[in-house]
Amino acid sequence: MINFVRTSLFLIAIVGAQSLYAQARVAVLHLAPFAADIDDTAVNIAVNGDVALENVRFKDFVDYIELPAGDYEIEIFPVGSENPAITGEFALEDGQFYSLAAVGNGITQDLDLIALADGDGSGPSGDNVWVRVAHTAPFAADLEATEVSIRTADGQLVNGLTGVPYGVNSGFFEVPAGTYDLKVASNDGQVNYIDPLPAALPAGASVTLYAIGDGINQPLGIIAFPVGELETRTPVDNSANGWWNILEGSGQGFILQPIPSQNRLVGTWYTYDALGNPVFLTFDSCQDDTAEDGSFECSTPGAFDGVTAETALFLSTGGGSQEGLEVLTERVGTIEFEILGCKDAMAIVTLDGGSPEMYTGTRLTNPFCVE
Repeated sequence: MINFVRTSLFLIAIVGAQSLYAQARVAVLHLAPFAADIDDTAVNIAVNGDVALENVRFKDFVDYIELPAGDYEIEIFPVGSENPAITGEFALEDGQFYSLAAVGNGITQDLDLIALADGDGSGPSGDNVWVRVAHTAPFAADLEATEVSIRTADGQLVNGLTGVPYGVNSGFFEVPAGTYDLKVASNDGQVNYIDPLPAALPAGASVTLYAIGDGINQPLGIIAFPVGELETRTPVDNSANGWWNILEGSGQGFILQPIPSQNRLVGTWYTYDALGNPVFLTFDSCQDDTAEDGSFECSTPGAFDGVTAETALFLSTGGGSQEGLEVLTERVGTIEFEILGCKDAMAIVTLDGGSPEMYTGTRLTNPFCVE
């Protein structure tokens, strides 16, 4: 849960010393993961020589406060130190909104204070929302190595945002209000870095999504300003990939194939029919129904969070070596998977018209998972 920093000292130090007529609005965010212990990230913030905010920790922020237009010197002191770790000078203009963010970790990227111009507060039109993405996660020293893409859960690029390096922001772009399931991934979308849970973006709002953390001192995450920190799930990777043996039935098992770029799980269940003949069924976490002609096309991938997935189960018949024999595919049930670790998994198979059956899986091949 985000901790909102008290603003009373800020107002006393700044507004009380100048004109009470506020002409600008300023938000302050601590996004600098320079220590592994969250308490050790605490800083005091001085404005024009006076301490205005005390004991501000990583991920804390202050929503917009009113300040007179003019020039300001901002100094950030680690708690207990008399020497500022970050210093910056900023000019605030009449009627404008700003966000000041402490960034960097002092290891891979220098500590710094950045200012983002947030506009005049007019907001988006109609039932839309303004969204801005800011890359403030210093997880690599080489800027090219920090490049990311912003995608939906099914891997589609958002507003063409790819090749975005540390320190860059997208500027505001307008999208329809609604619930969005976004993630931060590698440029090609094959590796997921940050995967927040779906978040509602209400009409009329202006939201900045800050990628935060460095993976060294503090884990990667997302701050949605002014909403707060977004809850994240374990990014989908290839750790579930491989052959899994079913303990409850000799010679039966699952072949799991995650598709990280789409947050999707596909694969094969190999089992036997009532006569002992081998049967191969396929499954897919995409829950779209088959078309009338029996074909299957996934228009809304996803539904795999790296640990659990409910998949649609399909049986294909026909085909083979006989020319002209049509392959027919039909949905015949569901399989719910839970990956318990590198070696263990559970699966609940429910065939249409039948009762759920639970299976215990142990991994036969382990190409990607490391305990």
